[in-house]
Amino acid sequence: MKKLIGALALAAMVAASAFAEVSFGGWVRTLPTYVGSNGEDIKTGALSASWGGPFWARFDSSWTSDDGKAGLNMRLNADKGGVGTHDDVGIWLKPIDQIYVQVGALWNFAGLRGDMCYGSWNWLRPTNCWLIEDEGLTFNPGSAHGKQGVGIQITPVEALKIVINTPLENSLQRGDIGLGNASIAAAYTIDGIGTIKAGFFGDYSADGDASKYGTIEGAFDLTAIDKLYLTAGVSFRMAASDYWKANKLTDLSKASGLYMLKAALGASYGITEAFKISASFAMLMFNKDVADDPAMQFGVGIDYALNDTVGLLADVRMLMPNNNADPTMSFLAGIVAGVSSNASLGIGFQGAVGLGDKANKGKLIVVEATEPNKFAWAVPIKAELWF
Repeated sequence: MKKLIGALALAAMVAASAFAEVSFGGWVRTLPTYVGSNGEDIKTGALSASWGGPFWARFDSSWTSDDGKAGLNMRLNADKGGVGTHDDVGIWLKPIDQIYVQVGALWNFAGLRGDMCYGSWNWLRPTNCWLIEDEGLTFNPGSAHGKQGVGIQITPVEALKIVINTPLENSLQRGDIGLGNASIAAAYTIDGIGTIKAGFFGDYSADGDASKYGTIEGAFDLTAIDKLYLTAGVSFRMAASDYWKANKLTDLSKASGLYMLKAALGASYGITEAFKISASFAMLMFNKDVADDPAMQFGVGIDYALNDTVGLLADVRMLMPNNNADPTMSFLAGIVAGVSSNASLGIGFQGAVGLGDKANKGKLIVVEATEPNKFAWAVPIKAELWF
């Protein structure tokens, strides 16, 4: 009898799935580095993804009801340390066509983030060469990144999207802290022109009078010109004056969290079908109690397809810090070949150097220069697979 009940239950599950949409996918990137140098000694044997960690695989699964009004997203990570959940894990519901509710992880909700990802961002990242990352360069609803909560997307008309994200903890908390981390953003798409975005992204914390509240951001993505994508944005961080005094800038690792004003610009243009150029720029201005001079970062990269399966790429990045610190620089030159239709294999040469400031040593995730004037380099092999 138990076997019969089990068989009937399984048959019911299979039948239910037959009337719904189920999908699976995955992505793996790893960058074994056989040889590198910290400017003094030859190093070997590092394994990393672009953002660190020895090996990274992402597995995505989703289920959508047959009427399209509910679904489940599940993203898992697998690396050398084990298996865990990633950014997109939760359920979603559409009570009416204009309202979409997601309960679970909040990450780049509704696709509003303004990215300009190219070159070394997708290899060994030279973390000494940017204060603002390629992801979220011009518009960054990332204060809820990695947090659980409720996200509501409202689309009153096709061109307008309104998003409200509210991170929640496992237990009740003070109202000012809970609501102080909520965010609201809107995006309006002008057909044939581009998209206007604006939002407030809560990031509340308080230590006495040293309080911060979040950022006000605005951006515009231009899509009107064929083969050109242009994104520009500004961001203003809201904080009490005592917050700046209590968190004076001491090194670059704290700079991205202490800016008052950010202005950023990114662009990519396909000069020909085979040749694309990308560029980015960001300027951060700090409160007078932190620093007087702005910090600037910029980069440029190229992608050139030799044929349908083999491509060349290169980029150069530079950071001009505030406080009269010397700049840092990095570069990448690489070649990538497609393997089958779902994988690629490449090899690159990357270098990074800090040009004099003790806090500005060249760093490429897996190798760091011993001194600011030393040249750190690495030869990563990039392996990717997707399905």
